[in-house]
Amino acid sequence: MRVPKQSDIQSIILKPVWFSRPTCVVAADLIGKVLCRQLTDSDGKQKILRMRISETEAYIGEGDAACHAHAGTRTVRTEIMYSQGGVFYVYLTYGIHHMLNLVSGPAESPEAVLIRAGFFTENSERLLDEQLLSADKPLSPLKEIKQLAGPGKLTKHLQINRDLYGEPITPASEVWIEDDGCQPPISLRPRIGIDYAGEAKDWLLRYIWTDHPSLSKK
Repeated sequence: MRVPKQSDIQSIILKPVWFSRPTCVVAADLIGKVLCRQLTDSDGKQKILRMRISETEAYIGEGDAACHAHAGTRTVRTEIMYSQGGVFYVYLTYGIHHMLNLVSGPAESPEAVLIRAGFFTENSERLLDEQLLSADKPLSPLKEIKQLAGPGKLTKHLQINRDLYGEPITPASEVWIEDDGCQPPISLRPRIGIDYAGEAKDWLLRYIWTDHPSLSKK
């Protein structure tokens, strides 16, 4: 399918209330949306990187053995998941990788959508060429489309960390989501890396842009 160019149509900034809908609906609808990250360049100018989302995972509350709030595990870390959808939940895994989650659903129902993969828009590719995000050497087309193929990779390249925890999903947080009308084909797959979750490991709660090369795993 044809992906809209940034100059083609006007993007709409999604408001926090958009994320208070059912989590599986949010996870599916995020495919094709644009994750925007405002950063300050080395010359002191503010610029915006845009990543089109190609892969998400839904985590659906206390009955989901793969969810951090499974069986009512309400801790200091997971408390933000009990908020109404529309805020960020960022945590560190393996002591290395930050995971970017968007809290979803109604208040007191601890649910979230993990952003797993995406790819830079044309405008952001130009910013990368200007070395807003340093690269040791030019990437091949295949490696370039795989830059953000994984939740740890995308947070590293977009400079996202736990400072975003609890912040609203709005431009004021310097990370937000835009909708420019892109509606790609979507397929469902089991989630990744949750073999401990019993039957829940087989639930089809990973949403992917069908056959897109930017995916972390087909």
